[in-house]
Amino acid sequence: KGRHGYLHCRAGLQSELSRRWRANSELHDNFLLLTIEDAMEYGLFGPGRMRLEVRPRLGDFVAVSIGRKTLVSPTEVEMFKKPCQCQGAHGSLLPEEMSIPFILLLPDSRD
Repeated sequence: KGRHGYLHCRAGLQSELSRRWRANSELHDNFLLLTIEDAMEYGLFGPGRMRLEVRPRLGDFVAVSIGRKTLVSPTEVEMFKKPCQCQGAHGSLLPEEMSIPFILLLPDSRD
């Protein structure tokens, strides 16, 4: 589960997945579907070039939550309908998910 998910398509079915995504209002209205190449161009994976060995793990698309919805697998659906069974999920485009405090502690030079 997560606020973003990587989608792998069978060969030649990328346009079909994209078409079905746009046709499903629950998905289209709550998640931004980007090709991995577009996500790289927008800097979603950080600055610089991606390492070649990482690229195959990412699949064809990344779906990124643009609201409060979370992606779950079909096997997780029932579990997440119950109250207090949900663990936190993060990794999307909401400001509170993107603004992460950073504290740097340096060794005391007096030692």
